[in-house]
Amino acid sequence: MHQPSQTTYSFGDFLLDPSERLLVRAGQPISLTPKVLDALILLVENAGHLVEKDEFMKRLWPDSFVGDDALAQNISLLRKALSDNDGTLDCIATVPKRGYRFTLAVVAAAAALEEGKGWT
Repeated sequence: MHQPSQTTYSFGDFLLDPSERLLVRAGQPISLTPKVLDALILLVENAGHLVEKDEFMKRLWPDSFVGDDALAQNISLLRKALSDNDGTLDCIATVPKRGYRFTLAVVAAAAALEEGKGWT
């Protein structure tokens, strides 16, 4: 039997299950690349707090050297995935030369998912 994730996060009309690597919006899964999803998880786990660029680099590219442009591209893709249909929702604040901050209120909860039930 599959073990449910330990913690899920909800923000806006999204649900995030890091252990399942699943982001759902209004019951529909959102497809994200692995690095973009990792960036989201890091931001959500630290919601309201600055996440320094160095922390992103350590977490997303632990065995590689990449420039700030790779991080900026991933944040841009993440902003697009999280935006409203009209593009007005921006829940990621840029702190120039430092990093990023997730600005939506996040509620963390022990996962209550049972096998086969999923989010609806």
